[in-house]
Amino acid sequence: MKKFLVLGILVFALPIYGNAQHVVQKNETLGGIAKRYGVSVSALQAINGISNPNLLFVGKKLKIPDGNLQKIPYTIRKGDSLGSIAKRFGVKQSTLIEFNQIKSPNLIRIGQKLVIPLQGGSTTAPSLLSSSTTSALNKISPRLGRWKRIVIHHSATPVDDAMNMHRVHKARGMKNGLAYHFVISNGSRKAYDGEVFIGDRWKGQLDGGHMKKLSDNKTSIGICLIGNFELRSPTSKQMKSLEGLCEYLMKKCRLGPNQVTTHKVHHPNHTVCPGKYFSLASLKKRIS
Repeated sequence: MKKFLVLGILVFALPIYGNAQHVVQKNETLGGIAKRYGVSVSALQAINGISNPNLLFVGKKLKIPDGNLQKIPYTIRKGDSLGSIAKRFGVKQSTLIEFNQIKSPNLIRIGQKLVIPLQGGSTTAPSLLSSSTTSALNKISPRLGRWKRIVIHHSATPVDDAMNMHRVHKARGMKNGLAYHFVISNGSRKAYDGEVFIGDRWKGQLDGGHMKKLSDNKTSIGICLIGNFELRSPTSKQMKSLEGLCEYLMKKCRLGPNQVTTHKVHHPNHTVCPGKYFSLASLKKRIS
């Protein structure tokens, strides 16, 4: 049995399944304990199932993970939901879905095995945006305070690409061509499924051309997904890229999930875009 003398208090570290155990003392914080043992707060939070790191009481026994621990197993129990599991382990629900490749988040079952990724480890969920897309986005500085919402559209065409749309929109009299700031491909042409095209309107921080009102075009970021979602759902790779792009833009433009909407929701009597098979509620769960 190992002993540690900390500020005059004798603390015992007992081996538990290859880890140590720490008994919480007065005035200790989760951050301080994590620093002492050389582990991340998220790892400490996850392995102990602590949903609120501020609720730490004296005498609580904490498992101290190995500093190299990057993921832990979890078996779904009665009453669990992906949201409650994500909150308990201090990770995003979308990360949990992506890491475990869960296709139907509402159809998890008791006894199902999950892997919980720990923040900071190399085995956390892969980036939702490609490194090249992120690099390109980082070269653009959004005009802070200008952008008030993100509006999702569909092209209403099963086969298309951003450059063709640019030509069509320019032929229709749009000086700046492509009406949207971003286009996400479904892989129907040369672009790969989920590829994000960054339009000149975003690069130049120009008004959009995707909304009916001029005032909305000045304040709304337009994202168009290739496809007709009145007929079928967007691809999983499109949704993955959309989630990543929304999260990136929300952070850069200081927007919240409630500022992410669709063309139809913003103009209910004007259009059905982006179609009945696009779920805004599902997207909001992923980015919340």
